[in-house]
Amino acid sequence: MENLSIRERSNNINNSAKKLRKEGKVPGVLYGALRSNFLFEVGELELNKEIVTNGEYGMLNVNVEGEEKKVIIKEVQRDPVYNNIIHIDLEEVSNKEVQTEVPVRYLNEKFITKNGGVIQKEKPSIKIKCSSDKIPSYVSINLKQDDIGSAIKISDVEFGSEISVLDDLNTVIASISYSIRDALLMEEEE
Repeated sequence: MENLSIRERSNNINNSAKKLRKEGKVPGVLYGALRSNFLFEVGELELNKEIVTNGEYGMLNVNVEGEEKKVIIKEVQRDPVYNNIIHIDLEEVSNKEVQTEVPVRYLNEKFITKNGGVIQKEKPSIKIKCSSDKIPSYVSINLKQDDIGSAIKISDVEFGSEISVLDDLNTVIASISYSIRDALLMEEEE
């Protein structure tokens, strides 16, 4: 994992964040238990490269004024039209155990839709607690043909013993049903 270089930014200029974005930089804030809020700027291309590599909730190594810090991405704000990153929140990892969210990835979605299924994704991520070096990049859910007509809950997802799930285990992550057209055809056949 490379070090992402961040520079302190001044917040006393009107529309400073907007000016940064025009220059190809992303404004952000770094905070932690042992640090006050640190406003920074980072190059958009470098940040995008790190997010693609580590995920939107992953760990990063950052260089802050010559000091190397280990941080976790807490929030990525995106432009609703262009999907560009417009702001990022980072939290410095001061202790070994952290709370974060892990994105959910669905495998075999095409197989479900090909067989007349519709996937309703209810929750894009799952909140977990574990040591900072054990954070998974994502959680995979393998969808099968016999899943059509069922609901997948957090309790159906397998985690290692070193990971504690903070969300309610009965929370539905996704539901899989037949498309309206296929449901009507099944009713007609009956």
